[in-house]
Amino acid sequence: MNILEIEKLCKNYKNFTLDNVSFNLPEGAIMGLIGENGAGKSTIINLITGAVQKNGGNIKIFGKPQENLTDEDHACIGTVLSGCGFPEEMTVGMAERVMRGMYKNWDSSAFLKYAADFQLPLKKKIRTLSTGMKMRLEIAAALSHNARLLILDEVTNGLDPAARMDVLDMLLDFIQDERRSVIISSHIVGDLEKICDYITFIHQGKIVFSENKDDLLEEYAIINIDDAQLKELDETAVIAVNKTSCTQTALVLKNKIPGTFECEKAGIEDIMVYYIKRSDKA
Repeated sequence: MNILEIEKLCKNYKNFTLDNVSFNLPEGAIMGLIGENGAGKSTIINLITGAVQKNGGNIKIFGKPQENLTDEDHACIGTVLSGCGFPEEMTVGMAERVMRGMYKNWDSSAFLKYAADFQLPLKKKIRTLSTGMKMRLEIAAALSHNARLLILDEVTNGLDPAARMDVLDMLLDFIQDERRSVIISSHIVGDLEKICDYITFIHQGKIVFSENKDDLLEEYAIINIDDAQLKELDETAVIAVNKTSCTQTALVLKNKIPGTFECEKAGIEDIMVYYIKRSDKA
């Protein structure tokens, strides 16, 4: 079953259009949204959360049209956006009490455990917390009301590498209940490669691909190539070429190039960057 279904989603702004975006997120999976700044990642997140209204298309969550979700359904969605949503004069402990009053399925013991793991002092005012600590508070809250769907936008911003790894590990623990799923956007593509089952790449408001991560890593490779070799290859095998003063490399589809070429592994960030290069030259 898909926990989230996006079909031909559109949003028009004065200087930007989200154009017929479609993808599905199954239960028990993590999907990473990747793309350059301004590509449309946050627009998609805002449309899924209902923070902005779509101009076209359909969003289904838990198999229901977004507009038909009940209060109980909304309580099963955890959201963390950039910026802290708690009043600055609250303490961490006060924030926990407020959330306890908002959610029938709030788990105080889970929050207190996350607060301890994240080193969040309960008596400290939120305005005194660093940007990274505020983000940890938001994540702790999102993980503490037994949500089935987590929607996370740039949640690892401001966190040091060790704290980022803690967050990623928590997300992996979260989906061990296979009825739960996560959609997460981040410009730190390496983080997403570590934990995501699916990658959705959006560029200039359009979906480039939405695929299983392991399939992507098997599908693409990077090769060193000169101009003569490039001319011999099937044009459909070459996604994009990167030429410097010393070297020339190409992102290619592995199953379309001769076995005489020595292939290097292409990471998710490599694939994204080469696709953007191709688009810039188009």
